Amino acid sequence: MEETKNSTLAVEKVPFGEKIAYGLGDAGCNFIWTTVGMFLTVYYTDSVGIAAGVVGTIMLLTRLLDGVSDLVMGNIVDHTHTRWGKARPWVGLTAPLMGLGLILLFNVPGSLSGSGKIAYASVTYVLLAVVIYTACNLSYGTMMSYMAPDQQDRTTLSSVRFFCTWIAVLIIIYTANGLIESMGYRGMSILFGIVGAALILVTFFFCKERTTGDAMEKKGDDVPVTKALGLLFKNKYFIFVALLFIINYAALNLTNGIVIYYVRDILGNMGAYGTVNMMGFLPSIILLPVFPKLVEKFGKWKCMMVGFVLQIIGYVVILATSGSFAMLIVGLALVGVGRVPHSAGLFAMIADVIDYGDWKFGERVEGMTYSAASFGMKVGTGIGSAVVGWGLEFGGYVGDAAVQSASALFAIKALYTWVPMILIILGTIILAMSNLDKIYPTIRKELAERSAK
Repeated sequence: MEETKNSTLAVEKVPFGEKIAYGLGDAGCNFIWTTVGMFLTVYYTDSVGIAAGVVGTIMLLTRLLDGVSDLVMGNIVDHTHTRWGKARPWVGLTAPLMGLGLILLFNVPGSLSGSGKIAYASVTYVLLAVVIYTACNLSYGTMMSYMAPDQQDRTTLSSVRFFCTWIAVLIIIYTANGLIESMGYRGMSILFGIVGAALILVTFFFCKERTTGDAMEKKGDDVPVTKALGLLFKNKYFIFVALLFIINYAALNLTNGIVIYYVRDILGNMGAYGTVNMMGFLPSIILLPVFPKLVEKFGKWKCMMVGFVLQIIGYVVILATSGSFAMLIVGLALVGVGRVPHSAGLFAMIADVIDYGDWKFGERVEGMTYSAASFGMKVGTGIGSAVVGWGLEFGGYVGDAAVQSASALFAIKALYTWVPMILIILGTIILAMSNLDKIYPTIRKELAERSAK
């Protein structure tokens, strides 16, 4: 590694109010994306009349296109120079487009033929997921490394972010069904689209990039795309973290996508929808504020390993006590607690992976490294949604049937329990191979020494 390729590591702390402003941006993104994850499949199958298998295929193929768009957008961010910074302007530009994209998704024209509806669904989903959401969320995630170069500050910022996110998710859980009943999917999408866009704009207007113009920023500017790609795939932690994002978001969105079927067709009680969902998210709201202290004492990696183990135990409890609503709640609470370290820890790990690449290879490529998060989130979401669609199709689910067949009910149960548990076990194996915490003190020390020279 060349000594001339140095880093300037900023030490300015992020004010708490700015951390809240940053967190509200992800709350806005979730008014768009969580709504898509929870309700788009059931909207397509039950209201539009598109077969579940077709829905799953649309979502997965779209996610594969995301692999290209994430890398393209990451490179664009790395080479952006404006008075607002590198990532921040893209957050502001895409905010209104995020709201518009949600509205288009949930307004499939009823006058279209069956093939026309599939085409409309495909085009609008690609537009939102591949183009708009990629530009917005990848830029939003990249902002963290520019806002908070300090590792502990990143963890706090990430925790505040996800605290705001889970508040938004709870609001969606407890209001969306009522809004759909009173306003229809169109009214719900318009309302959530406006709220989501407004919250994302809060991030643009009230956050700033602290490394703009310094040596850290400029290190990635002259790295050609082909070289940057080579650096990413030589960085083993980039690959591990990308896989962890895929697994975590596949499991999460599989659960989000199937839960409405599970509550309605297995529990037979739509009134329990809010409670069942809440137990997956409430622990995050309670525990995220203390997560930075846990990381400070034990490290991210240990906390995340414990999180995976708790999730596995939670699914075992649900499976071992089938038929008991009380034990279902206990199991879901364990799963929810287990998600906490991953909600905040994964995004903080991305910033650490950037530092590792700088330390190991002498180059910083923030935007393209953050494509691991964006790519993993969206591919995971696509896999989770696709598995829901394919699993329902395989089980013989019929969208307008008053009572589902035994095979369809079995598919719903398996999608809600066995499949996410298997994904979490796989994630545990990958995380066991990716303990960046044990070498991070050395990374920080040597980067600081190079900077001083």
